[in-house]
Amino acid sequence: MSWQAGAMENKGNMMIKIFRALNAAILKFVMGIKLRSVGATILGGFAGLSLTSTVIPSALEFTGIMDSFSARWGLGGMPVYSVLLWAVSARSARKIGDTKIGAIALGAVGLLSGLVFTGYGIGTDGKTLLVGGGAALLYGAIGGMMITEALRDPVDEKTKTGNHERNKKRS
Repeated sequence: MSWQAGAMENKGNMMIKIFRALNAAILKFVMGIKLRSVGATILGGFAGLSLTSTVIPSALEFTGIMDSFSARWGLGGMPVYSVLLWAVSARSARKIGDTKIGAIALGAVGLLSGLVFTGYGIGTDGKTLLVGGGAALLYGAIGGMMITEALRDPVDEKTKTGNHERNKKRS
């Protein structure tokens, strides 16, 4: 008695084709992820969290305006907004790809967020705003340089241009 195995073989081949198509789709999805942009977004978000939890309170304590615990308590509602603002700004600075412009962009975001968060959470005294905004400006400028330098697109070997030079040619 002989059995025909054609139906089982076709079903097995069909399963292999499905697995291969699924594997190709997963691989295409993973390779399409912009890891540098994701990294800049994550680093920027953590920098924003660090700004409100460490940088501004430490600067205020160092200058003798107030103790860091009271400053952290005053800035308690700000980390969510800071994380979102800094994540978007870091991703934008990375996309530009120029170290100077990245430092200026994140420095400006640092100054703005430092002034707003310090003024809203702690107080609007001139010295308090100066210390909070100045610390955030310095922190943002240094962070902007680091993020744009470390995560910019690699230089194309054929044209010897990076992301910043390609953006200049487009405009």
